[in-house]
Amino acid sequence: MSKVRTGALLVFGLLALNFVTGTGAASALPSDGSDSAVGDFGSCLASQQTGDLLLLIDESSSLQASDPEAARVSAANFLLDRLTAFGSTAAVDLNVAIAGFASEYNLQSSWTPLNAGSLPELQKSVDSFRNRNQGIDTDYWNALEGARGTLADRPRTSDGSNRCQAVAWFSDGKLDFSERDESKPYAPGASLNSGIGVNQVIAAATESICRPAGIADQLRSVGVKVFGIGLAAGTSVAQDFDLMRSITAGLAPDSATCGRVQAPSPGEFFLAENIDDLLFAFDTLSTPGQAPLSQESGVCSREVCEEGKHRFVLDRSISAVNVLGFTDAVGLVPTLVAPNSEKLPLPLTAIGEDGRGRLGGVEVEYRWESPNSISFAMSDADSVQWQGVWALAFVDPTGEALQARSKSNIHISGNLYPAWLGQKTTAVHSGEKTSAVELGVVGADRKPIDPATLLGKALLSVAIIDSAGQTHEVAEPLLKDRIGDSVELDLSEVPAGSSILRLTLNVTTADATRADGGVEPGTELTPQSVDIPLQIAPPIGYPSVPARIDFGTLEGAGSFDRTISVTGPGCVRFDPGTPVALTGVPDGIGTFTVVGANGDVRSDCAESYAGLPVSLAIENAVNGTVSGTLSLMVSPEGESDREITVPVQFSADVQKPVDSARFWVTLVLALLLGPGIPLVFLYGAKWMTAKIPAVGLKARQIPIEVREGAILRAGRPFELDERDLVESVRGMHKSARVLDADGVQLRTRIGWSPIGAGYVSASVPGMRGASSVLPATDRQGDGRLPLAVHNTWVVFHDPSGPAGAAVLLLLVGTDSDSARVDALIEDARRSVPAAVTHLRTQFGEGSGSDGESPGAASEQQYSRRGDPFGGPSGAQGGGTGGDTATRITDAPDPFAPPSGFDPFAPPDGRVR
Repeated sequence: MSKVRTGALLVFGLLALNFVTGTGAASALPSDGSDSAVGDFGSCLASQQTGDLLLLIDESSSLQASDPEAARVSAANFLLDRLTAFGSTAAVDLNVAIAGFASEYNLQSSWTPLNAGSLPELQKSVDSFRNRNQGIDTDYWNALEGARGTLADRPRTSDGSNRCQAVAWFSDGKLDFSERDESKPYAPGASLNSGIGVNQVIAAATESICRPAGIADQLRSVGVKVFGIGLAAGTSVAQDFDLMRSITAGLAPDSATCGRVQAPSPGEFFLAENIDDLLFAFDTLSTPGQAPLSQESGVCSREVCEEGKHRFVLDRSISAVNVLGFTDAVGLVPTLVAPNSEKLPLPLTAIGEDGRGRLGGVEVEYRWESPNSISFAMSDADSVQWQGVWALAFVDPTGEALQARSKSNIHISGNLYPAWLGQKTTAVHSGEKTSAVELGVVGADRKPIDPATLLGKALLSVAIIDSAGQTHEVAEPLLKDRIGDSVELDLSEVPAGSSILRLTLNVTTADATRADGGVEPGTELTPQSVDIPLQIAPPIGYPSVPARIDFGTLEGAGSFDRTISVTGPGCVRFDPGTPVALTGVPDGIGTFTVVGANGDVRSDCAESYAGLPVSLAIENAVNGTVSGTLSLMVSPEGESDREITVPVQFSADVQKPVDSARFWVTLVLALLLGPGIPLVFLYGAKWMTAKIPAVGLKARQIPIEVREGAILRAGRPFELDERDLVESVRGMHKSARVLDADGVQLRTRIGWSPIGAGYVSASVPGMRGASSVLPATDRQGDGRLPLAVHNTWVVFHDPSGPAGAAVLLLLVGTDSDSARVDALIEDARRSVPAAVTHLRTQFGEGSGSDGESPGAASEQQYSRRGDPFGGPSGAQGGGTGGDTATRITDAPDPFAPPSGFDPFAPPDGRVR
């Protein structure tokens, strides 16, 4: 391209405004200084240090005209590359899944930890969308409902708070359908066989998404942020994205709202016209919570000039810098200028290829993303030239592009975070002042940093966002020299209930001296916020209720009795004057109510030791999640006149009952009519028992490195930290055939043999696995576990990737004590290095040339010493074998077709 169109320049102006103000570009929403959805997502990640991002990519046929060069794919891979760097420097474990949509929702890549080892496979998955542009619809409903289900399947946090989750949703057009003789399940009675029918289906989908407690509210009520990128090219125009904009940001330019949940900011929308627009839109999402510094300027004629510079000041508190630069004319040479005035040109050689340079001892890696956009990264803060004034200038060697413009997004990573030191030992109560709270600054490793060592300025502020979304300033901002002093939090005006403590750190780098002797003011970095879930307890003397309630799974319609736990003396009852506020309800459920089991009369007051009995009523059986807020009245013992209201958030999974009669009739007919009755019966019995038992399970997936026979974590000997083994795997309230264990899919298998027990395969896309039990690897190269997966480990390795890079999955029962966990870790330290060596030898390039199946036994062996849990090799519960050397291999099986055959699986591959 020679020059960006006038419309694109307008978009870039809007994007520049977005980068400065934090509001969604082209959203037509005024900036009120409130925090952006991207910032909220980053604040959550800074607190929990883990989160989920789903890439949701359009694959409709209109992309053949709007995106013939697959710019969306290049931009999405750029985003994954930047997020990998962000996760590494900020010590955030980000999990990524990739899905496509047109007429249906298709999960392309399941949850995978994003790191340097998994990045190539994830980008390969995104690359598959280059030719996926044949879809017949642009079905927002299926896209969002599919995304909701994929995100809801992630494990819950240990404290019941919402996970940090977001969707990056790309589309090139409006909600639309092709005429054909079909219907949609969310539009009963309407057919797509006419233009009128198409309009009816569009209306039904819009209503289901945007109604109060509809799909949009269901996502927002559990904290999912939705970032929409609309490509207005080909036949699409900006107005086509009004609905998409209102779904993501809550409000469209025509003031049409979508959903009732409007605060905090539900998401952001970006409008793009070409590859460069897409790059800058995705770049906004690449460092959540650390918005880039955005600058616009002219260009320089023939040599670097002062008026064309994009300046930024670094000091020793900055660990890395990433820059995306753009000019609206081709042929210009971006030039990086060091504090000592040395220059490094970054000329275009080939698009998409990595280049490398060095300036003043600082490593510079760069890549041209398009003919007009370049990205580069700087590291090596130990260089003598690191501290000072840096600049980027676009130089026109011909001197002819006098009217050209340039812009840049500069991501400066200080990786300094505000923290509440001693948070776990401090209880806070509504209506009181909490003294002796110690706030501080920590690094990416979450270890305290002395604020006095910061060379520039720092200011730490404290606020609480209550359950109603109101913000309360509860302490005076702390200057750098006061950070670390005891602080009193004033909660006199903060109501009881689930809240967020938001700590915000403002840092300005130290002033620097320019080459001409003048002083360049330090760069004011984007404020770094940390959102800490905080339960504000009622005043002392009142009973306490949970911050959140999970009522579990409710199968079918009717009434369900549950009990809300209560601690402390006093009385708890339902507020009869305040109905249950529902924030998420599946279509077709009819009425859903939660009431006191004995009615809502004044005398219905549960003493704390007994808990509060409640009754949940469902009119129609459907599948989905119900969420909302209950208003509970609490009072001290014998003092009902001091009663106050405490809002409590709740959720429940609702499911249609399985049609067991149809299943058994089908099975009986198959047994009676089939000639192989005994064999089918054996298979049926094996399938029925092949389930992961309903015992609480915690899972943690940890990137590791194998070096010199030892396993390392972030360069240090492997140890657990406080973030490990805190999240319980969802779905363990009943036996299961498929589980998501911190991003690793666990699936039961029966194999072809009609005898023996089933097993569990543990798989990560693009990697091979071996477990702590024998056989350790199945014939497809996945980790093989017993049905009781509790207290085992699986290591995953890419045989074609770096030799030492691997991922360790720990699976620990919730009832396991510290001694059992320590024994499991010790076994992993002892056995994982040899297991990784085996996987690389067995499955690396050139392996299997002798005709063996991938899981066949090899001569490569590794030893296991002792069973820390006292069981024989392969026993349920994680036995690890004896002192002799053993092989990672499947046991011999006379019925040895490919693993995973299931004679009772439905034809679409789903598990009943």
